Amino acid sequence: MTIEQKLIRLYHWTRYAVALIWLWTALVSWFFYPQAESIDWLRRLGLNYATQTLLLLACLFDAAMGVSTIFFASKYLWRLQIVVVILYSLAIAIALPAFFLHPFGPLIKNIAVIACLAFLSLIENVKLKCQRI
Repeated sequence: MTIEQKLIRLYHWTRYAVALIWLWTALVSWFFYPQAESIDWLRRLGLNYATQTLLLLACLFDAAMGVSTIFFASKYLWRLQIVVVILYSLAIAIALPAFFLHPFGPLIKNIAVIACLAFLSLIENVKLKCQRI
C-alpha cells in the first residue's frame, strides 16, 4: 500500500470519527443527558430565553455537522467545524470553567479534534490538486 493510499484511508477513518463525535453529541445531548442540566449551562452562558428551543437547535446543528461530514466533505466544511469547535470551547471555558479544569479534559480534547479537522482540510486540498493534474 502506498503512502497516498494510507493517507486516504486515514482521511476516511478520521472523517467518520469526526462524524461520530458530532452525531453522538447531538443524540446524547437531546435524548440521554439531563436536559435540565444542559439548560442550566445555556443560562450560565447568558442564554436565558427559549433555552429548550436553543438546546434543540444546538442538537440539530450538531447532527447537521455530522451528516455533512459523511455526505458533503469539503475543505470549507472542515474549516467551519474548526471555527465552531473553537467558539464552543471558548464559550465553555469562559462561562463554565469547571470544564476547562475537569480531570477528564472535555475541553482540552478539542485540540485533538481541531488537529483532525486540520488534517481533513489539508488532505482535501491535496485531493483537489491531484484532480486538476
